Amino acid sequence: MAEKRCKVTFEPEGRSVYVLSGTTLYEATGEAGIIIKSECGGAGTCGNCKVVVISGDFEESGSDRFLNEKEMKAGAVLACRTKVKSDMMIEIPLSSRLFEQKILTEGLDTHLKLSPNVQKIYLTVEKPTLEDPRSDLDRIWDGLKNISSDPQVPIDILRRLPEKLRKDDYSVTIVLNADEIVGIETGDKSATNYGVAFDIGTTTVVGYLHELNTGKQLSVASRTNPQTSYGDDVITRINHTNTAKDGLNDLHVRIISCMNEIIDELADDAGIETKFIYEITTTGNTTMNHLFLKLNPKYIALNPYVGVMRSNIDVRAKEIGININRYGKVHSMPSIAGFVGGDTVAVILASEMHKSDKLQFAIDIGTNGELVMGNRDRIVACSTAAGPAFEGARITHGMRASDGAIEKVIITDEDVEINTIGGAKPIGMCGTALIDSIAELRKRNIITTTGKMLKRDEIPDTVPDFIRERVIDHEKYRTSFILVPGSKSQTGNDILITQKDVRETQLAKGAIFAGYQILKSILCVTDDDIQEVLLAGAFGNYIRKEQAKWTGLLPDIPSEKIQFIGNAAGTGAKMVLLSKELRAEAAEISRNTEYIELAVSLDFQKVFTDSMFFPECLTCE
Repeated sequence: MAEKRCKVTFEPEGRSVYVLSGTTLYEATGEAGIIIKSECGGAGTCGNCKVVVISGDFEESGSDRFLNEKEMKAGAVLACRTKVKSDMMIEIPLSSRLFEQKILTEGLDTHLKLSPNVQKIYLTVEKPTLEDPRSDLDRIWDGLKNISSDPQVPIDILRRLPEKLRKDDYSVTIVLNADEIVGIETGDKSATNYGVAFDIGTTTVVGYLHELNTGKQLSVASRTNPQTSYGDDVITRINHTNTAKDGLNDLHVRIISCMNEIIDELADDAGIETKFIYEITTTGNTTMNHLFLKLNPKYIALNPYVGVMRSNIDVRAKEIGININRYGKVHSMPSIAGFVGGDTVAVILASEMHKSDKLQFAIDIGTNGELVMGNRDRIVACSTAAGPAFEGARITHGMRASDGAIEKVIITDEDVEINTIGGAKPIGMCGTALIDSIAELRKRNIITTTGKMLKRDEIPDTVPDFIRERVIDHEKYRTSFILVPGSKSQTGNDILITQKDVRETQLAKGAIFAGYQILKSILCVTDDDIQEVLLAGAFGNYIRKEQAKWTGLLPDIPSEKIQFIGNAAGTGAKMVLLSKELRAEAAEISRNTEYIELAVSLDFQKVFTDSMFFPECLTCE
C-alpha cells in the first residue's frame, strides 16, 4: 500500500511540497527550500520556528510552552513539534524567517608572488617519423622538461592523447596541476585558466573566482550556509550526523549544492565556462571541513575533541560532487585542532602574524571564538564556546545581519537613535546592535558591572525621563528596555533588550575575554605588551571599538591599536590558490601553532567568571 503523501503550501511564497504523513513542518520547510530560525536544529528546545496553521490536520506536542495566548489563538505552532496529517496551508511570519544576511566578502589587500599550482602550457611537438619514433607521451614530456619532470597522466586522459595530439597538427594545450597532467586540450587554450577560493563558514559561504595566469579576481558570490537548517552551531550539526539516518550525507549534500550554486554564479558573472575551472581551495573550521569532505566529525565533539585529520588534503573535485573541470582538484587547507580550523590558519597567513616582530592578538568572533596570539617567535591559539549570541541567536529579538536588522544604537540625551540594514523598518537586532545597546546602557548605569539591569525605580536620577520610561517590567521577560516601540517596528511588537539578553552576552563575551587572558598568561605578557589587535570576520569588522571595550568584549587598550582585517579567512584561501609557496607556509603554520585546550586549564573557570563582569572603560572617550 502506498504511503500517504500530503501537499503543504507555504505562504506568502505560495510554494508547495509533497511530504509523507508524519513529516514535521520543520522538515517540510527544508524540502521547500525555506530556511526558518531554529538555533536547536529542529530539536524542539529553542522555540523560534513559529509558524501559523491556516488550514489542515496536524499532530502537535509541546508548542504551548513556547507560545503566548495571543499566538496560540492565531493558530501558531512550532514547526519542529508539529507533524503533517493532511494537506496543509502554512504562513511563515516575518519573525521566524531567516533572511539572507549581509555577508562580508572583502579582506586584507595582500601582495604575493604569483605561482599557482595549475599551469596551462601551449605546446607544439615534432611529428613522429621512422627516424624519431618516440611515443606521444614522451613527446609531451620532452616539451614540458623545463617545467615538470615526467608528470603523471590519468589513464583516461592518456587514452585520448593520440587523437587530441593529431587533431590540431601536434599542437595542444597541457593542463598541469603540480606534477600531474589533468587535461590535454586541442588548440591554444592557455589563457582560459581559472580557480575558485572558498571560505566555508558555519553561517556563510563565500567564493572568489580568480584568473590563475594573472591572479586577477573576476567575481565574488556568497550564500548563507544552508546547513543552518540543521542548527546554528557546529555541535548541533555534529549531533545531527550522529542521530539522523544519513545525517552526515544530509549536511554534505547541502554544502556541496551551495558551493556548486556559487560556482555557477561566479562563472556566469565572469562569462566563462566551468570546465575551465581547474582548482578549488577551501578553508573553514574543522567541523565545516569534515562535513565538506564527508568525514565523520563525531569525535570532534567528544573529549579529547579530535578530528579525522589536521593536514591539508588534495582530492578530485568530482569525488565529492564539485562541478568544475572533470579532472579538477580541491585543496583543503590544514587545521590546527578540533575547534581551531583552517580558517584560523588562513587568518594567520593573511595577517602575516607568523612573520611579524610585533606581538599581535587576532580574534575571529563567531559561534566559536577563535583566538590567536603571538609573532614570528611563537604563536598560541585557542577556541572559546562563545555561542551564537553575536549572530542574533538566543537573543529575545535577535536576528542575523540582514535587511531590517538594527545594526547601530546610540542613546543621546534626547533620543534613542538606531540604524537598520537596508534602511528598512526594524524587525530585530543583529550582534553589533546588541553590543551597542548594552554599551549604551552601561554608560547610563542602567546595567551594572555585574550585568543586572536596574528596574525603573532603581535608575539614577541623572538619567533622562524618556530613557527611564523605556525600562519596563515585561510580563514574560521581566526587566527590559524598549529599543524600538511596536508602532515603529515591522512586526508591530516592541523590540526589547532583556535581562536574559544581557546574561547571554556576558556568557559569550566572558568566554572570549577569558581565552584572551589565558593566552596572555601563557606568553607571560600584559595588555601593554599587545601591539596590535586584529579583528577578523563579519562581526569583528562591523563592531564599534569603543562599544566593544565598554562591554569587555575587547581589551581596554588604545583604540588605535585595534585594526579591522575583514574576511581574512577568505583572503588566506585566495593566497593558497595563487601561490604554491604560501600553500607550503600554511602547512607550516598548522604544524607550528600551539593549541591551548582551555578545558584543561586550572585557572579557566575562575578567569571565565571574572571575565563575565562589565568593566569601566578607561581608554574610551
